[in-house]
Amino acid sequence: MAMVDGPTLSKVLKEAMKGGKSAVGAKECVASMKGAKAVLCARSIPEGLAQKVKQEAEKQGVPVLELTQTSAELAALIGKPYRVAAVALKGISDSEVKQLLR
Repeated sequence: MAMVDGPTLSKVLKEAMKGGKSAVGAKECVASMKGAKAVLCARSIPEGLAQKVKQEAEKQGVPVLELTQTSAELAALIGKPYRVAAVALKGISDSEVKQLLR
């Protein structure tokens, strides 16, 4: 599991949200993991949900990044008015994925 710095994360998330090709929320991530390039989990994701997300990501071969941000901070980064425990990113380039995984 990789840790991501704030500016890189913010930039990549803004790009991903613009394209509208991302699943927001842990349950949505699990349901639409196929085709995702990376999954981001907030520090405050409930343990049971984290396990489900990680298991599904492993099945699909999708890297999971554990963020230092809480679900409230992750929500603010992607411009949502509610807490977001996880985000599955689909519409990002391979180079953006590599930036996140550094």
